[in-house]
Amino acid sequence: MGFLKTIKRKYINFNEYLFGDTNLKISKKNILITGSNSGIGLCIFKKIITDNNVLAFVNNNSDEVSKFKTNNSSIVKCDFSDISNLKKYNQSIKDFKPNIIINCAAIFGDSTGIKNIDFEKYHKVLNINVLAPILIIQNSLETNNLELILNISSEMGSIDLNKTGNYYYYRSSKSLLNSFSKNLSIELKNKVNVYCVHPGNVKTKMNTGGILSPEFAAQKIINICATNDSKLSGVLIDINKNILPW
Repeated sequence: MGFLKTIKRKYINFNEYLFGDTNLKISKKNILITGSNSGIGLCIFKKIITDNNVLAFVNNNSDEVSKFKTNNSSIVKCDFSDISNLKKYNQSIKDFKPNIIINCAAIFGDSTGIKNIDFEKYHKVLNINVLAPILIIQNSLETNNLELILNISSEMGSIDLNKTGNYYYYRSSKSLLNSFSKNLSIELKNKVNVYCVHPGNVKTKMNTGGILSPEFAAQKIINICATNDSKLSGVLIDINKNILPW
């Protein structure tokens, strides 16, 4: 038990030792990122703002990201649970002309069985986890500046890996995001790389029992963006670039 506790306390160093990864950087890009109010999204924001122009979307209840704002970053408060709120920023997204999109925004929803599914809650989860990323991508593609799209997904969206059921809202929303990402990668082949990434068991407000630090996961995601490997476009991968089953 003592050994396991040591690993958990030093999980970042343990993973860096085990998987060995250089901390790569992205520079001189226009990066649009969602979910920058906390967790992985906030950590990515802090790592990219120095060397890039950043347009960050956060929910209406967040002020944390404002502490790190720079002259080359813009922060937009927007509630994705109602997709009409995001539509107000269609032109702002086009004017920004993103080179990179990192979709981190997500909510979990309740753990519930089929009899207790609430359609209003379901609609809210789908808006935030799926429809908001799609709308952002649609607007960004009109500018012809886009180089890569990275959608934060989850192995919980994998149909093949689902052995326990439950979590209807979250599982099905991530399955839909996975399917969308695969479809988009085919349409944009040789033009824009589309990554679908399972970040791992990361400790966030949504997953308080996580082991990986959001800072560690954020750097791994930046590494994926920096290498922009077309061989990983259109597959579900973890942050160590291992391919997972759909």
